[in-house]
Amino acid sequence: MDLGGGLYVFSGLDSILQALKAKGINDVFLSLGRTPNWISSNPTDPLCDGAGVNSQPGGMCDPPIDLNSDGTGTDLAWRNFVTALLQHVTTPGYSSTHAHISMYEIWSEFHRSDTVGVPGTACSVPGSGTGIPCSYRGTFAQMLRMTQDLRCIVKGIASDPITGLGLTCGTSGYVASRLDPTALVMEGDSGGSPLDNGNVTMQNYLYCNAGPAANSPCPWSSSNPLGSNAVDVISGHTYFVGTVPEDLMSSIADQKARLSAADAAKPYITGEGSWGKNNHVHDPLLEGAFVARWYLMLKALNVDRGYWFAWDEFEATGSGGLWAPTEQNFPPVECPLADSIGGFYCTGGLAYYGIVDWINNATVTVSCPGGCSNPIAGVFTATVTRPGGYQAEIVWDSTPTRLCDSTVCGATPLPNAPAFTASRWRDVFGNITSGAPTMIGASPIIIENMAAP
Repeated sequence: MDLGGGLYVFSGLDSILQALKAKGINDVFLSLGRTPNWISSNPTDPLCDGAGVNSQPGGMCDPPIDLNSDGTGTDLAWRNFVTALLQHVTTPGYSSTHAHISMYEIWSEFHRSDTVGVPGTACSVPGSGTGIPCSYRGTFAQMLRMTQDLRCIVKGIASDPITGLGLTCGTSGYVASRLDPTALVMEGDSGGSPLDNGNVTMQNYLYCNAGPAANSPCPWSSSNPLGSNAVDVISGHTYFVGTVPEDLMSSIADQKARLSAADAAKPYITGEGSWGKNNHVHDPLLEGAFVARWYLMLKALNVDRGYWFAWDEFEATGSGGLWAPTEQNFPPVECPLADSIGGFYCTGGLAYYGIVDWINNATVTVSCPGGCSNPIAGVFTATVTRPGGYQAEIVWDSTPTRLCDSTVCGATPLPNAPAFTASRWRDVFGNITSGAPTMIGASPIIIENMAAP
């Protein structure tokens, strides 16, 4: 938290990183962005995401006041914050008790913008019920400058340009740089979804070659891709609001097809995704099916990481709820199973653990009807192998979207028996049945030749 006047409080972050370390997690992705109101170039802006919500101020989507539209200026407020953050989390001994931040995202969903979004994008007042509030209302040049400053402080590569200053990281004279050279810098999540297609905005930020933006030229080119050169990780968001997980595959494939060879070789992650608001899906069993299918779709398109959003948003207007602090017995989410810390796993949370068990540390190859770049509805399969002779096949039918009457969610005849002799099959909730199944449905099942080693 930036308190202004050079004062920063990181106690909230400390608690999270300490809890993650205690659970054996030492690899964290941290999303930055949002401008504190007191350094915003438009501190009363009511069109920013979060403005007026739970007493939050306006102006958090506008760039800092000391950063000009062409990327010139000191950008000192941002640089001071990033420097303080990195110095704090790299303090000697800190990593022994706190998880390591391995990736820094410059901004979340900066394509939700009337300045760098696709032409016709408009911002709305949060909570108005019309349109989408803006996440960012600056220029491409300002986004580039903030990313270059972040990258210099984190990685400290001397030859990296600081374009707005006409200098390099090595000649810029910043107070501190190269504070964590092992960490990676990520472009702002700008992927597509049924709500807001950000693939064009992402392409323009990287290469400035996807046609005009809403209200901001990007002063570079595909032969001098300054945006691409400033990031180590490509990231998108994949929400399937009102659809099924497989419908996202064409958008992910489209985004990946826009990448240069250099960017295609970088890690590609999904920084957020789910069915969106919980009241978009009214069947808890189908929610479990969708969690498993979402991860299998990411696997099919060679996405390196997928972050489901969000673990503990169980309310009807929350997103992707997988866990609740109290038992929930009614849709849109049902959370029936007590955990060891006093909360309750929702059906989606149980399916999350199921799919992790199925595909973790395994070789998985997904086959999609019509091809995995733009599949049609039908039967999907995934072969799974592990050392020691383990063979399995995950199979589901994406056609049924009605309410589920069983954990399999349908009654489609299994079209083809697996090539191996099946000893058992399991559903996403861990229920085991001996032999081979005869029916499949919307919820994936895994058919195995033996218990997983």
